[in-house]
Amino acid sequence: MSEAARPRLVFATCRPPYPLDNGARIRAHRLLTGLAQSFDTLVVTFEFEPGDPDGHCTREQLQTLIPGAVVVTVPEARRAKRMGQLVSLPRRESWSLGRYRTAAYTAALEHAVTSHRPGIVHFDDAGVALVRPFPGTLNVYSAHNIEQTILRLGARAGRPPRRLFNAIEAGKVGREERRIWRSMDICLAVSPLDAAVMKAGGAHRVELCPNGADSVEPLGLRPRRDGEPLRLLFVGSGSYAPYERGLAWIVRQVLPRVRSEVAVEFDIVGTPPAHPLAADGVRYVGRVPAVQPYYERAHVVVVPVFEGSGTRLKVIEAAAFGRPVVSTSLGAEGLPLEAGVHFMQADGAEEFAAAVLKLERCWREPIDVSLERMVAQARDAVRPLAWTRIVDRLSALYRSALAGAPPFEDAGPRSAPATAVTVRRQEGTA
Repeated sequence: MSEAARPRLVFATCRPPYPLDNGARIRAHRLLTGLAQSFDTLVVTFEFEPGDPDGHCTREQLQTLIPGAVVVTVPEARRAKRMGQLVSLPRRESWSLGRYRTAAYTAALEHAVTSHRPGIVHFDDAGVALVRPFPGTLNVYSAHNIEQTILRLGARAGRPPRRLFNAIEAGKVGREERRIWRSMDICLAVSPLDAAVMKAGGAHRVELCPNGADSVEPLGLRPRRDGEPLRLLFVGSGSYAPYERGLAWIVRQVLPRVRSEVAVEFDIVGTPPAHPLAADGVRYVGRVPAVQPYYERAHVVVVPVFEGSGTRLKVIEAAAFGRPVVSTSLGAEGLPLEAGVHFMQADGAEEFAAAVLKLERCWREPIDVSLERMVAQARDAVRPLAWTRIVDRLSALYRSALAGAPPFEDAGPRSAPATAVTVRRQEGTA
């Protein structure tokens, strides 16, 4: 495709899509690098300081990592987290999303739109979508999850001050999300469940853009040798509070039940929790250059998720590699997977341990046919969720939508409403 034929796109995101240490960054990176192959792409993101939980990556590093796009970075607005949350309490604007709508970021994004003259502005998270939609271009909000749902669930866990803050914040974020959904030409949802919430909240048009996994070769099933421990695996950022609480639940309540019947080891791959729990056989591996070796040695992938929204990339990845999953109902929610067919579902500690032990018996010599059937069916179910297929469908959706879009108009004042854009539905893109 010639450069002249490439439509222009601005990709707005709060967090730099690197390092690839959590699902949000992986999703943003895969969508961005995929879209940059078909669109003349300009990225606007923050450049955070070293050690910031939002991730540190310089503009020069990002430019190297995303060779198909032009990268613009904006310095972060520095404020201590606790102080920022305290100051935000009496305000109508949330802290969770509002902290990203800075004057510097707004100015950079507006300049990117007026200079790059895109056909599409892709807002990759809610924080930047608060800036505003731009008249004369197709405005798309790509939701990683429903933020208000995460906060409402967070209001049930943790210490009382944290629960109170999350409850107040959920109301603010709910209003902001509904405003975003109603203002955008297209909203992208990761699952039918999230799509239904967006539609109920007033979104004009919602399309599915699910989470995915890279194409990988499935790993074989090798029977456990005599005396070999059962190896459990969790892949994800333990610094994310809901995952930290889920891991603590596994270590405290599930592992002792499993260990009473079989020797067990538990590898936790990803950024360790702030307060990791030590226990026999538990290993906090940290971030690794490749996850395949850990899937290869694992017998069971565990997904102890009790809070959150969206869908978990780790479930899709485990299925693609051919490793059985034991997950809570929320951990597999929104995915095209059926409990008892593609994975084992359990929400109580006793039930979860029993599911793990049932799979343990399947790994003995010879490999149980039920295990072979489960991993094969799960792998088939997630095959359409390869990132390459997802990006191809999204690119087709954008091109179809642009075919009915009016020519570019000047962005105008900040208070200007978004220009209505006529779009045509591309069959099969959902």
